[in-house]
Amino acid sequence: MQTAVSTRIPLGAVALGLAAFLLALFPLVRPFFPLDGFEPARGIALASPAFVSTAWTSSHYLAMLGFVLLQLGLFALYGFHARSAAEPLALRGLVWSLPGVALILPAFGVEAYTMPIVGQLHLAGATGLAPIISLTYRGPMTIVLLLGQLALAVGGFTLAVAIRRGGRLPRWAGLVFAIGLACRLPMLPRPIRVVDGLLIGFGGIPLAWGMWRAA
Repeated sequence: MQTAVSTRIPLGAVALGLAAFLLALFPLVRPFFPLDGFEPARGIALASPAFVSTAWTSSHYLAMLGFVLLQLGLFALYGFHARSAAEPLALRGLVWSLPGVALILPAFGVEAYTMPIVGQLHLAGATGLAPIISLTYRGPMTIVLLLGQLALAVGGFTLAVAIRRGGRLPRWAGLVFAIGLACRLPMLPRPIRVVDGLLIGFGGIPLAWGMWRAA
């Protein structure tokens, strides 16, 4: 049993480190454009070249993989603090974070699979597609995404407190990682998104390294 646990923590640490790296890479690769939900015609004209680009699709695939790996890394963070004074907090952080990731991922699916089709059709001369942009980004998808972000923020900061209480991982890294996860809002401008991604990387990778060394 001890061997299984000792094997799973390093594997989870690798998943966490890769997740932090991919989520930090996402805003560096993703094309950005002014999103004007109140002027659909202008919005789709600005968005379509980005939607059909390889960078758009590949960056969203990287982010989706990052969030899948993040769930494994979160399990490892909980397992790392199991049977310690920090376990209750780590469990609460896990319980908040996992639904948060689950609510965030569908938005990436829409952007990775649907928006490139919309962009291709618009550039090919199809008409009547403009309202899709505002209906998508000002509709239920964004509400669900924000709810997921809220849950992930609560979970991230709860895990940061657990890391602080556990005392075996860098406390500053837990806080930086939590701030990065909490501030990962899609409506923010590119410079803030890039800084936020770097916070996720600068916090998550040292946490993963600390778990790997201590396991």
